[in-house]
Amino acid sequence: MIFQLRFFMSSPFTSERMPSLFSIIIVLLCWASTIVTPNLVNSQPLPKVIRHSRFISYTPRSFSLVGGQVTPATEIGIRKDLTLLRPFFDGIITYSSDKGIEITPKIANELGYQAMIMGIWDPNSESEITNLLAAVKQYPTLIAAVIVGNEGLYSRRYQEEDVKKAIRRIHQECPALPTTTSEPFFLYFKPELSPFFHSHDLVMPNIHPVFEKWFAPNSPTQGVEMVLQVAKQFKQTYPQPLLIKETGMPSGQTDHGFSASRQALFWAELFRRFPTSDQQSFSCFEAFDGPWKPAEMSNNSPGDHGNEAFWGFFTVTGQSKSVVDALPRLVVGTPSPLSP
Repeated sequence: MIFQLRFFMSSPFTSERMPSLFSIIIVLLCWASTIVTPNLVNSQPLPKVIRHSRFISYTPRSFSLVGGQVTPATEIGIRKDLTLLRPFFDGIITYSSDKGIEITPKIANELGYQAMIMGIWDPNSESEITNLLAAVKQYPTLIAAVIVGNEGLYSRRYQEEDVKKAIRRIHQECPALPTTTSEPFFLYFKPELSPFFHSHDLVMPNIHPVFEKWFAPNSPTQGVEMVLQVAKQFKQTYPQPLLIKETGMPSGQTDHGFSASRQALFWAELFRRFPTSDQQSFSCFEAFDGPWKPAEMSNNSPGDHGNEAFWGFFTVTGQSKSVVDALPRLVVGTPSPLSP
C-alpha cells in the first residue's frame, strides 16, 4: 500500500487525480466512523461502582441442583426476586451465565439496578461466555465486571489456565471489561498463585470467619474483626480494588448456635466498621436461603453442611430476616449509601 501511494503521488497524472483521491479518503473516513466495534467500553469506572453500589450476591430461588439434576431459573422467578431485593440493593452479583440465569441483566436493567457483576460458573463453558458477551454488549453501562469462576481452584473443578483462557476469550471482544475470579481468601496469599491474582483488574475473595476452627457463633463481632484484618492484608498485598464477594453468618442451624439475630449483629457491625472507599467494599451474602445446597455439597464433600441452607437475607419464601430490617431503603436513581 505504501509503495502504491508513493507511485501514485509521483505520477505525472497526480495533479489531475488529486481531487478524486481526497474524495475517496473523505468517503472512507465517513464510512469508518459508522462502524460499531465489538468492544463497548463500560461508562462506570470501577471506583465509582465499588463506592456507590450496594451489592448482594444472588442465586435465583427458581434455580436448584438436586442429585446432579438442574432446575433452570425462570424469568418470572428472577423478576420476583429482583423486585423484592431492589428497595434494599442496587447492585447484583451472579454466579453463572446460563441455566436461565442469563436473563438476569435484562430484568435488572428494567428494574433500575445501577450495576451488575456477572459470573461464569464454568470457565470452559462456551455457552456461558457467549451469553455473557451478548449481555455486555446489550447492557454496557449496567455490567461493571465479570467473575470467571467461583472457588474452582480450591475445589479443583478447573485449573488456573482455564480461567486465563476464558479471560483472554472475553477480552478479545471486550478489551476494556474488568475481569477477575473468586476464591477463598487464603489462596490469594500463596506465593505460587500471587502472579495469577495480580493479573486481574480487581480482587473479589470470599472471606468466611464461620469456617475457621476458632469461630464461635455466639461472637459475631469476632468474625467481623477477622474480615477487617484480612481486608487490610489484601490492601497491603494487592494494588487492585477490593470487593469482598462473600462473607457473613448464616441464620441457622439453630442447634449449632446460629440465629437470625446473630446474623443481623454480624452485618450491622460490618456495615458500621468497614472502611468503605473507592478502592474497597463488600457485597452482602447472600440474597436467599438455598435449602437444596446442603445435600448437594455433601455429595462432593462429606460432613455436615446444614448451615449452607441459611445464608440468605431472605428466606426461600421471600420473607425478610432481621438483617434486612437494619438496611435503609434505597431511592431508585440515586447513589446508595453503603452503610446504614
